[in-house]
Amino acid sequence: MMYKYILCDLDNTILDFKQGEETAIKHVFESEGITFNEDLYARYHDINIGLWRELEAGKVDKRHVLTHRFEAFFKTLNIDVDGAEKEQIFRTHINNSHDLVKGARDFLDYLMAEGYIICSATNGVFYTQMKRMKDAGILDYFSHHFISEEIGFEKPHHQFFKHCIEKLGVTDVSEVLMIGDTYSSDIIGANQFGIDSCYYGSKTVDATYCIAHLDEIKHIL
Repeated sequence: MMYKYILCDLDNTILDFKQGEETAIKHVFESEGITFNEDLYARYHDINIGLWRELEAGKVDKRHVLTHRFEAFFKTLNIDVDGAEKEQIFRTHINNSHDLVKGARDFLDYLMAEGYIICSATNGVFYTQMKRMKDAGILDYFSHHFISEEIGFEKPHHQFFKHCIEKLGVTDVSEVLMIGDTYSSDIIGANQFGIDSCYYGSKTVDATYCIAHLDEIKHIL
């Protein structure tokens, strides 16, 4: 067995964050009488992604991201809002979203059956991620949960991966594979730490492996 430990991203790798996010954003928009549409959703998404990139680069903290994204979005509509209040609306609904990405349970079943040590490795709010995994019935697939809010560092930060390796007691990082859908955090972070990486998505990126479907992992492992 080439690998022993699998660090697995959650959002849009295992859990269908996109679907849950859209539902939650609809409720946030409706709280200000705004009708959801794809153009406005794309506008919010661009603002949100930009702030998460700043967080990954260490330029802002998570609290700023979670509140300022809604303030910045509604500002484009000339509406002043309480960002923390909108975040609470969003959080209430996203906490209840736990749909799985297509093929995710089969993917986890395969890894478990083959004896891999599976660890969640995710940027996000600890309570939210733990609740969503529990509600989806996948919590027990993972032997460890590495969640940025609890660790104090976001992927791709070196300290995030250092924490994972130390907690697992890994002495040879060649035994570790990071799987995720976000190049800027999952793949770059693993690459910089010297961990092999598997990008899950439709693009070809600078990763050890690239897969378009989760069942392709069988051909790698």
